[in-house]
Amino acid sequence: MSKALQLLILSDGKPGHRNQSLGLADALARRTNTECRVIELNEVPLWKRILHARKLALAGPKPDWIIAAGHGTHLCALLLRGWLTARAIVLMKPSWPMSCFDACLVPTHDLIGKPIADPVIPTTGALNRIVYSHQKELKGLILIGGESHEFSIDLVALREAITTVIAQSSLDWHITDSRRSPAGFLDSLSHLPATLHPHQQTTPDWLPEQLRISQCAWVTNDSVSMIYEALSSGAQVGLLPMPARKSSSKIVNAVAELCREGKLTTYKDLQATGRLLASPPLAEADRCAEILLAKFFNRST
Repeated sequence: MSKALQLLILSDGKPGHRNQSLGLADALARRTNTECRVIELNEVPLWKRILHARKLALAGPKPDWIIAAGHGTHLCALLLRGWLTARAIVLMKPSWPMSCFDACLVPTHDLIGKPIADPVIPTTGALNRIVYSHQKELKGLILIGGESHEFSIDLVALREAITTVIAQSSLDWHITDSRRSPAGFLDSLSHLPATLHPHQQTTPDWLPEQLRISQCAWVTNDSVSMIYEALSSGAQVGLLPMPARKSSSKIVNAVAELCREGKLTTYKDLQATGRLLASPPLAEADRCAEILLAKFFNRST
């Protein structure tokens, strides 16, 4: 067995950022022998965060690669890179010049109008831990977000759309909301033939498992991370209507591009055609793992 590739993940405590880093680590582990450690960097003064990261990094195996997501981890990653002579890989657009890192995995919607050159690796959305499964059940999933900088919410239109989606299919429907969802909205759907799952009562593993087994998923178009996770699962993915606050923004444009590529079905398209589009599942974490292994070690499968 070859020497394990030592991975050190710097986590800022935000589940979404941790999910991206672990998604890449999981994909690397599917391809080569790896060992992975996670260092949690709490919300403390920067100098304490740096000392904490250095102490814990030195206490374990010397990392080959440092994986960081979230602005609070970037300086620590760069300093550890120098102290430990390791590779520093950052997910999403960093707060430091990208040339400081060995690889920057950046969503394409953050690169519009910017030159793309080494060490940048463009990605379709943020990475995640969802893995495609062909073992689908007769289940449908509805994921409800809420207002954001890019989108407002029309509760009447959204409730009508959810009602129509469920009425057009005999699937076993499951609905969940998020911390941004309007209070009481999920309860207002209790009359529908669907099982409600308040987000406060779900575990971190609940959504990945539901996506793995669901034939289709309808997502409000403000929930961009859930859109990419649903596409990664191999489910047919529909967009529930949420009015855009601006005609153009990074998220609005990214979602519109997915629609143009035939990866998503809008609610308006469902009304016109009565069907959901199917597209090959995304596998961005696996694709990036292949690129990184070929780039640094020539260990791609």
